[in-house]
Amino acid sequence: MIETYFGLKKPPFTKELKTESLIETYDTREATARLNHIRQHRGFFCLTGEPGSGKTTVLRRFVDSLNPQTHLHCYTPHATVSRSDFYRQLNSLLRLPQKLRKCDLFDQIQRAVMELYGRQGKTPCFILDECQMMDHETLSEITLITNFEMDSKVPFIMILIGQPELREKLKRRIHEPLSQRIALRYHMAGLSLEETRAYVLHHMKLSGRADPVFDEPAFEVIHQLSQGLPRKVNHLCVAALTVAMLKKSQAVSADHCLQASGGA
Repeated sequence: MIETYFGLKKPPFTKELKTESLIETYDTREATARLNHIRQHRGFFCLTGEPGSGKTTVLRRFVDSLNPQTHLHCYTPHATVSRSDFYRQLNSLLRLPQKLRKCDLFDQIQRAVMELYGRQGKTPCFILDECQMMDHETLSEITLITNFEMDSKVPFIMILIGQPELREKLKRRIHEPLSQRIALRYHMAGLSLEETRAYVLHHMKLSGRADPVFDEPAFEVIHQLSQGLPRKVNHLCVAALTVAMLKKSQAVSADHCLQASGGA
């Protein structure tokens, strides 16, 4: 309904965007720079941020940029499993035959990684999401499975994604071996006020409205209520557009944003 009312060509603030349509922000530039470095040099990268800060979006663009001839990306959104299940996940992502015993899985995974990297010239890129929910034993297992030839080779990319709790978990002494292996880290802090404004305008333009629909004071309210988190910005803007439509207004005001959030 809001598409027809505001003359939009498609639903606004949808997450179903092609990666080339994503707006550049400080967070996306910094995270992408580190990802590009780790793509070239391999090893560990830890990406953290609040829910809705854009972590998965950045990773999606990174995966789209990988050459399938040189990289095999292995993504799992469910890293919250037992140690044996963790190995079964890696085994499945590498498209290997099923094994029952953990030690057999361990050996098969390590051999497959070395085969990919050493003989096929292809680097496996493991992306583990929601790592803050991994138990200590499973998280520690990452150190073991990525130890190749007495820790003298790094034939893989391992990207750990999680909420801020992951940073705190990695500070614990039990995870010092893993923490020392993480070459690069980045924490996504969210959009600034100016970035929030640019983000809203960008998404409205993608939907077919290049002229301003949101009043200038609305941007500060959106930024404060969303804490600069893109997912929250999306939800709030759609709700504010709906409120403005129901009020028969052609512009979205700060009051509409407050009402959309339940604050007025």
